[in-house]
Amino acid sequence: MQPLDRVRKMIDYFRLIAINIIALGLILVVIEGLTSYSLLLYDIVTMSPLADRKHTKYDPDLGWVNVPNIYIANMYGANTFLRINSQGFRNNQDFDIVVPKGKLRIICSGDSFTLGYGVDNDHAWCELLKSFDRQLETVNIGQGGYGVDQAYLWYKRDGSKFQHQIQLLAFITEDFLRMPSDTFHGYAKPVIKVQNDALLIKNVPVPPRTYDLSWLTENVENLRPWRTLQFLNRALRKVGAIRDASQSTESVTGDTREHTKKVIRKIFDDLKHHNEKKFSRLVLVFFPLKEEVTSEGPREWIEFIEAESKDQGIILIDLFDDFQSLPHKEVVKMFREDRHFTERGNEFVASLLYEKLSNHPELSKVFSLNRHN
Repeated sequence: MQPLDRVRKMIDYFRLIAINIIALGLILVVIEGLTSYSLLLYDIVTMSPLADRKHTKYDPDLGWVNVPNIYIANMYGANTFLRINSQGFRNNQDFDIVVPKGKLRIICSGDSFTLGYGVDNDHAWCELLKSFDRQLETVNIGQGGYGVDQAYLWYKRDGSKFQHQIQLLAFITEDFLRMPSDTFHGYAKPVIKVQNDALLIKNVPVPPRTYDLSWLTENVENLRPWRTLQFLNRALRKVGAIRDASQSTESVTGDTREHTKKVIRKIFDDLKHHNEKKFSRLVLVFFPLKEEVTSEGPREWIEFIEAESKDQGIILIDLFDDFQSLPHKEVVKMFREDRHFTERGNEFVASLLYEKLSNHPELSKVFSLNRHN
């Protein structure tokens, strides 16, 4: 065999090897792609939509509110119902603007812990307060995903029109961390700033696109890793159809943290004076999460609230010590896997709140005077 023929044969041999390597690589790429898209499809099909989406609708002022007159028999499981009255509150009945004679009305403001996520209407702590005192009438205006900002805005717009003697503004630590962002889980929301020593509401009317495209909003994170869909994702973010999760982080640092504290001061001050004009008392309520009770994590936000409530003369009920005093096995029974209160947790909170409210030196007169009227 001539040298040239040997060279040609070697070239053909290496070409065959290269072709096979390329073919194998293409097969692996196809398999990888099919596997990736299969996993994507699985994630999308098996992903449960936000439970709150079942009973909420878009609202230009608040982002989302309850759908009036809705009843879902198995909202959180078998026979765990959710009912929204005609006024948009999680109550089994409607309310008159005027407090009925002989009643003491409490408005419960807050997030999903106040709404009673995971339990039926009758076992939410706000409703359970009535079981300790027949004179109580409680209005539940808690809403899933709300920060202190949205709870404040909903109370001012809809809740405050109803006469009441006490407003409970309940919150968890995360409710403060939600405030700087203009989204929550991709859904657009208002943002409150302090400008010229006054509260300024921004991002209103709240863009409806994230609510109109709720399927896409909730699946952005599933779609993000696939490069063939990144162009679409990027284009949709450019026109504002969906939000980038990196823009809605729930971490608060530096200047943002300090500004959030300024906003909170103003909100508390406004709520205090608003209640006083209505002959009502504002009461702040802090709910600890299981991980906060069972660990030695930072307590920056509740320490700030403690100092602020003292400076402004606002009643604060902090349930941290009450939860922490329980045996660990009892603490575990108070919380669901999704971190919300179980029925037992709601009952524990309701009993603590009633005891602390009715025995508080600044509120005991409200309870006793009402009994004699």
